[in-house]
Amino acid sequence: MGVVIFTNDDESFLVGKYVLMIGRIDTPPSDPDTTYILRTNKFTEKDVEAWLPYITNRLVVTIDKPPKITKKTEDSVVIDTVYNKQGKKHLTSVEAMFSWTDRKRVWHFIQDLPIPYALAFLRTNRDDIDLWRLIAEANMEMSDEYVRAIFAYGVKEDRRKTLWPKKKVTGDTAPPPFRQDDKYWKEIVTTIKSVANEVRSKSDDLPKGMRKTKEAANQWI
Repeated sequence: MGVVIFTNDDESFLVGKYVLMIGRIDTPPSDPDTTYILRTNKFTEKDVEAWLPYITNRLVVTIDKPPKITKKTEDSVVIDTVYNKQGKKHLTSVEAMFSWTDRKRVWHFIQDLPIPYALAFLRTNRDDIDLWRLIAEANMEMSDEYVRAIFAYGVKEDRRKTLWPKKKVTGDTAPPPFRQDDKYWKEIVTTIKSVANEVRSKSDDLPKGMRKTKEAANQWI
């Protein structure tokens, strides 16, 4: 039996005899002298279990974030250390954005910082309304280059301890067709059956406690 390797940078594996696949496994990973590389957005532990019997060498799964691996497959799975290195670099970039006085140096340092990651920390650590208006305008209409420029030159340096974003409580996110800032979506969904049915038809993840089947709603003739 072979091994499954999770990484987010497969450049080092593009040597020797290899097969590159995009999105799905379209070539059986059965040649013991070949490295099979799959670039995908989703690959779960169940996928690992399903493919392991057919892997005679190694299957490299290139994915942004590796799945949670349990004892069932941990002996046949390798998680590339590049994930840990990248996570540490992103956190260092956030610390630079908040505390370094040389903002030009900050701008150069945060070019690889994912914008959603930066925004999560900003929401927890900064409440400057003018900054948020500027970010909102740029994030909707301009490229990431301008947004990172705002992070570098619009965020005032402060050496206070950086607070980590709190995890969102599942079930509290407003489903389509509501806006995320709609305060009364729960009350509307609970009291108006036609709206609840619309939510059921448009949303893949229903609010916690909401049944999946549609309800009979009174309509004007």
